[in-house]
Amino acid sequence: MKYEFSSNKIKIHPIYQSDELKNYEKTIINSKKIKDVYEIDLKIDNLPLDRPFLYASYVESMDGKLAYADIPDAFYVAQKNSLSEFGKNTDFWILNMLRYIADACVIGGNTLHIDPDYLMINLDEELYNEVEGEYKYPIQIVTSIDGTDIPLNHSLLHQNKYPRIISTSEKGYDFIKNNYEGNVIKVNSDSQFELHSELTKECLYVLATGNSIPKTEDVMRFFKTNGVNYMLIESPGFGDHLVHKKMLDEIFFNFSCVYIGGANAMTMGKNSCGFTAECHPHARVLSIHVYNDFYFYFRYKMEYSTLG
Repeated sequence: MKYEFSSNKIKIHPIYQSDELKNYEKTIINSKKIKDVYEIDLKIDNLPLDRPFLYASYVESMDGKLAYADIPDAFYVAQKNSLSEFGKNTDFWILNMLRYIADACVIGGNTLHIDPDYLMINLDEELYNEVEGEYKYPIQIVTSIDGTDIPLNHSLLHQNKYPRIISTSEKGYDFIKNNYEGNVIKVNSDSQFELHSELTKECLYVLATGNSIPKTEDVMRFFKTNGVNYMLIESPGFGDHLVHKKMLDEIFFNFSCVYIGGANAMTMGKNSCGFTAECHPHARVLSIHVYNDFYFYFRYKMEYSTLG
């Protein structure tokens, strides 16, 4: 399924660009559609040598909530902003733009429970048609500590049009092997093969690192070695984990100016141990875009120098 995103309706305007961003020389991709909607090219500084460039995309309410308590799906933080006009559609388009440039996208098992049809693919027809030659869908990575939080009957895991793989621990592999209805193939962090062709076969590949907890460095080395340079993180929990590992490079935070409140709504890092007042990471604002008074779009570069 593809969507038509009218550039004139979803266009946003950059109201701030940092000097650092202006000095970036590497354009990720030349795209007329991105220039029409976003007004500036997507540029980065340098690609890491030992892992993919890791960037996350989330939408937040004005009080920092990622979802409503009664509907734990981030989609509605955007779509229920009735004053944003087409700004909420721009929010969804930015996610599609970031999927478009990604070699791989990451989601957790909890999101698959919420959305039985979840896919991390670009749905913008114009972006899709910009690609010369065969378009390669981003690799669909489902991440889990032990596999028990993944709905193993999810449609994503039982199709072979889009390349997919589960990243978990050895313990998680054992659970998946014993509970998934289909063939399961285990790979380790030293395995090398052409991901797109292998991960679209009938069998389900599982990357197993660590005994009871996955080794994130080994996971990222595996994907970098096998051609993944840009990885989009859609899982808030895994994004928070990468911040603690000082590995998340950037976050695209879209701000929907709605107030949710309450202690039971999802927030970043809700289930992890927070940083202290004396030791915590910072973030540099690279750019700010605006649609109207009710929707803003921030791009941050994470800064870990204060962590020592």
